[in-house]
Amino acid sequence: MKKHKPEERLYSGADSEMRQAMRAMHGHYLTDQEALGAFNPTFTAAFGTQWLAALVVAEKAKPGVALREDLKENTQEVEALMEKARNEVQTLFYYVEQAFPGNAARLDQYGKKQYPSARKKHDKMCALLALATEAATRDQSALAAKGFTADRLAALLQLAKDLQAADTAQEMRKGTNTEGSDDYVHLQNAAYKFGQQVSKAAKVAFFQDPVKQKLYRLSDDAPLDGPGIPPGNPPS
Repeated sequence: MKKHKPEERLYSGADSEMRQAMRAMHGHYLTDQEALGAFNPTFTAAFGTQWLAALVVAEKAKPGVALREDLKENTQEVEALMEKARNEVQTLFYYVEQAFPGNAARLDQYGKKQYPSARKKHDKMCALLALATEAATRDQSALAAKGFTADRLAALLQLAKDLQAADTAQEMRKGTNTEGSDDYVHLQNAAYKFGQQVSKAAKVAFFQDPVKQKLYRLSDDAPLDGPGIPPGNPPS
């Protein structure tokens, strides 16, 4: 029987140093997301949210400890957020009906038709919340006049981010099918891979800005430029 080969780390140095570096790079990504997204459309706000979720999971993981309890705790968190999302979305629908009475088409813009299938599906609820928050931001003045304040909108936006992050973390844990320390290495590598993608793109996207390039280096001795890749062409 062929033995399972342990997963190897994709980086050198301490795990804590890698995570700290990824945290810093993630912060720069949030600042430069629009520029990176223009260079490569895969670099979206959702990519940043997923990266952050991977970092949170990596930081919570413990070497040599199976993640069953972590998965159980995360599942409970997702379900609690889903319950809150159902309540908040229904409340938002109420305010939309007050602001735009008899306007079924407006309700559809908030995802009313998608709600029956989204109420028990995490990924569909995340998509519905993204749609609803975009519409609510557009209609904020009309909604506020009926009692849906800016604070309530901000809370809904935060809920959408929290559910997306928790759902991503849950899927990552489900995807880890080995035991013990190999779980741990897998989760550290998962967080690091986001940084690898951004670092590779930044070498080209910020080809003429060495200072900016330096913010995305994976190590201090990594080269600043991307030889052989002309600016404007995303690396494969």
